[in-house]
Amino acid sequence: MLPKVKQAAVDACACLQSGADLKIRTKGSNDFITRIDLEVSEYLCRELPRIFPVPVLSEENKAAPPAASCLWIIDPIDGTNNLIYDLPFYAVSIGLVREQQGILGTVYIPAMGELFSAARGCGAFVENLRVPGAGARPARVSGEDSLSRAIVMAETDPYFDREKNPSMDLIKAVYRRCIDCRITGSAAVDLSYIAAGRAHVHFCRNLNPWDYAGGSVILGEAGGIVSQWDGSPMAFEGKHTSLASSSRAIHEEMLALVGQFV
Repeated sequence: MLPKVKQAAVDACACLQSGADLKIRTKGSNDFITRIDLEVSEYLCRELPRIFPVPVLSEENKAAPPAASCLWIIDPIDGTNNLIYDLPFYAVSIGLVREQQGILGTVYIPAMGELFSAARGCGAFVENLRVPGAGARPARVSGEDSLSRAIVMAETDPYFDREKNPSMDLIKAVYRRCIDCRITGSAAVDLSYIAAGRAHVHFCRNLNPWDYAGGSVILGEAGGIVSQWDGSPMAFEGKHTSLASSSRAIHEEMLALVGQFV
């Protein structure tokens, strides 16, 4: 199914080429939605069941029952604020989950032309669609095993109370111990970049399943680790803390740090 899912992710972004008004609306504090989010969601909710006939849970269409044993989980645009301000770190994320296990993942970053993909047991791959004939190449995490030599992809939890938000204290604690921190505003991008060896850690205090359903499969197949802050596996319903690392050694260092902020 993976080639068809990859093509669906790319085709869903045709609406980005139209140049029409984004038609931005507010969903909540610092939380926005555009016509692109809705059009990509509508396309994938229609096309993915044609590839494999199970329900679709989308950030913009939560009608699918989360308790379904097999489920498509999609974020039409992960990083909508980046899209609004023409920052390139936004992605279409698609995951297929069976019995609470991610079995297929695709993350497409249209502004970069990069497509990350994986199926459980088959490895992870990255390709640049802007390079003719380049094809997909294996994605593999960095061999780094120390947080002191790591690039950390932090998330600020921007929808939380700015006065009480503990994420900034955690970022400061991690910053003291790593090379540097980066904030892209997209968990799907972060997980894909760790899978490709470009960074070593991602963490966020509040994530929904559509934020990590695709990227967690890709990172796992690339040799990385994804868990909650207490070390338990990620679940594909409700909100969760998330911690992704390129190696077990770095993951253990990070678990000790984030454990203070659970």
